[in-house]
Amino acid sequence: RGRKQSSLSSASFRSATSYASFRSCKSIKSFGSRASFKSVVSRDNVSVRTGIANEGYQDNLSFYSFNDDLPSLAPVNVVTPTQRQRSVSNSNNGETTSDFWDKELRKDGDEDGPRTYKYLAYLAVIVAASAVAGSTTVTSQVPSISPWVLLVYRSLLQLVTSFPLLLGTRSNCLGPPGYRWRLYLTGLLTGFLLLALYLAISSLPPRIVAPILMTTPVLTMLLSCVVFGEHTGLYRMLTTTLFLAGLVLLTRPPPLFPNDATDQLQVDLAQYNLYGYPTHFYQPTPPSPDTPLPLAQPVDTLGLVAALVAPFLAAFIVILTRQCREVHFSVLLFWSALGSLLVGCIGLYTLRQEEDGQERSRDAREIPDPASTGPDMVNPTNIHSLSNRMFEGPTEWLVATLVAILGIFVNVAITKALQIVPPGKLVLLKSSELVAGYVLHLCVWGGATSVSAGVLGQSLQWLDLGGAVCVGLAVVCTGVEDLIVDTKRWRWF
Repeated sequence: RGRKQSSLSSASFRSATSYASFRSCKSIKSFGSRASFKSVVSRDNVSVRTGIANEGYQDNLSFYSFNDDLPSLAPVNVVTPTQRQRSVSNSNNGETTSDFWDKELRKDGDEDGPRTYKYLAYLAVIVAASAVAGSTTVTSQVPSISPWVLLVYRSLLQLVTSFPLLLGTRSNCLGPPGYRWRLYLTGLLTGFLLLALYLAISSLPPRIVAPILMTTPVLTMLLSCVVFGEHTGLYRMLTTTLFLAGLVLLTRPPPLFPNDATDQLQVDLAQYNLYGYPTHFYQPTPPSPDTPLPLAQPVDTLGLVAALVAPFLAAFIVILTRQCREVHFSVLLFWSALGSLLVGCIGLYTLRQEEDGQERSRDAREIPDPASTGPDMVNPTNIHSLSNRMFEGPTEWLVATLVAILGIFVNVAITKALQIVPPGKLVLLKSSELVAGYVLHLCVWGGATSVSAGVLGQSLQWLDLGGAVCVGLAVVCTGVEDLIVDTKRWRWF
């Protein structure tokens, strides 16, 4: 062995193991794998990282240091691989560049993305919630617009908006493989949600519908905990309890407040939904003077079932949208528009005709008053027959366009925010629409509502104010949850 070592000169060893001769060989992949090459060359199995293509191995010191008997060689400068080189190197192990950067962005233990993007998503959700409240308030100011016509108009405008986004991003409208059934199911559930909202709002009092539909954040949080393993500790439970307390004070359900009358605030709260669709289907029917207030409107069984199903449908839509977080939002925008357009057309030509038929039969059973049948009097049947007309005048067109634009913005904001924010936290943040609706109610319907027996009925009721404060505190606590709760140290909290 000593004779062989003495015959091997330093020059010949350098010529055999030089970097140029090493690059002239075949690719390292021909040796089988990078790990096997390290086991042959490096005696100490030192971790070796590759750079970009044909850049060679960086662990040159361990390559030249075989033993003490060999002549010492001049060390080669070690080049530290950059982030770009690491990403290309990791791609050889089946790890894509996007996976590498996703890990780099989550090194701080944040499971939901960078902190800056997260708080921007929080802000977008709160602005979207305010848009839902504003859209409902604007719609209530123009009751002559048919909700079905407005729904079809909004769906068509959303569908037209999604086409340039699909072409600009070169996204397939059918969705990527592996996500298509979720996309189709999202559009189908959106249609079913609108149908359930119609059956619930049109047949039940707002004080019954509103508290049931507003339980969507609780159901979404439970489903997110089961499906995604979202952390739900004591802090989140206390926040949810605070939200429910504010919801009860704002909606005032009849079992807890049997002597309170329905206010315009409850009518508006019953129309709030996930994507801000126009659902002003409620038609007030004055109670009989001989009937007590709690028994004025009997509860419709079909409407009650639809109201109970609607929160589950909205929660499933949020979960499916979260599962499609890798899909471009324009594809989700396209399929939700198709689902709402389908139900809008069905309601426009089927459900509304049934209402017109019922109104005509009711008018036929009534005996007309000769004194009230003048040339200037308007037949109620004609009003209902014109309810499916297109918008007339600049006011209705402006209101319809504003409602449609706000609804599309809500859809885009919620879809994009679900890529960063967990579903349970997002719907709790979106409950800020209750606070925004209360503020708009004071601005639009502010002042004295009624004066009876010398008692001034003020719109600023203490129950509404307490409910708005509770919901606002719940939203604030949800926003600062990451700053207070340490899931690693206090998992139970």
